[in-house]
Amino acid sequence: MYRIFFEIQKKHWWFVTKKKIVIDFISRFLKLKADAKILDIGCGSGLMLNALENIGQTFGMDMSDDAIAFSKEIFKGQVEKGLLPDQVPYQTSFFNLITALDVIEHIDRDVDSLKKIRNLLADDGKAIITVPAYMFLWSPFDEVNEHKRRYTLTELHEKLIQSGFTVEDISYFNTLLFPIVYIVRKINNLLKRDGASDVDMPNKFVNYILTKIFGLELYLLRFFRLPFGVSIIAVVKK
Repeated sequence: MYRIFFEIQKKHWWFVTKKKIVIDFISRFLKLKADAKILDIGCGSGLMLNALENIGQTFGMDMSDDAIAFSKEIFKGQVEKGLLPDQVPYQTSFFNLITALDVIEHIDRDVDSLKKIRNLLADDGKAIITVPAYMFLWSPFDEVNEHKRRYTLTELHEKLIQSGFTVEDISYFNTLLFPIVYIVRKINNLLKRDGASDVDMPNKFVNYILTKIFGLELYLLRFFRLPFGVSIIAVVKK
């Protein structure tokens, strides 16, 4: 899966638009100085590292040697092996921004992991966290990616508060394509397909259309908290 992500992440509608949405949230909710310290936890195949590098001094962390190897092919900064919540190779109270994008759903101790993210932040530091939404969307894709759970917005909000964060904004997203995702997931479950189909690269026309539809949410999220979606995004403050 890391290889698949590495090969398609620069053009697949989901990865391209998700990155734009995260960067837009950073620009709206953080006023970072040029020497800001940024950590991307669960950096995977390096999707966010180059984009974050344009904002501040960026570091990466992942539990997978394969992921780190892919990240280092496209990112020259520091990427360390680590695992939330107990095996983190970075010092506490150090980072001005931490991104944990589709990370905590992989971890049994999600609240402890959120507390660790908080401890890694400098005073007034912020984190941007995304997770997959709704257990009724559970599919082989979640199993292939070793997910432990999917969240409701209320559940994630409660765990963020329990971890000591102040929640500045939280919303579902990937809302406009929710009906399509729901139907595809249910068909895949019925036909017992493996999860790889969720990240198949669509043809150029379909990919273009999906990118444009999903891309509308970048603007909607500036004015509204979306009422449902395939994923959840939260901005939290130490």
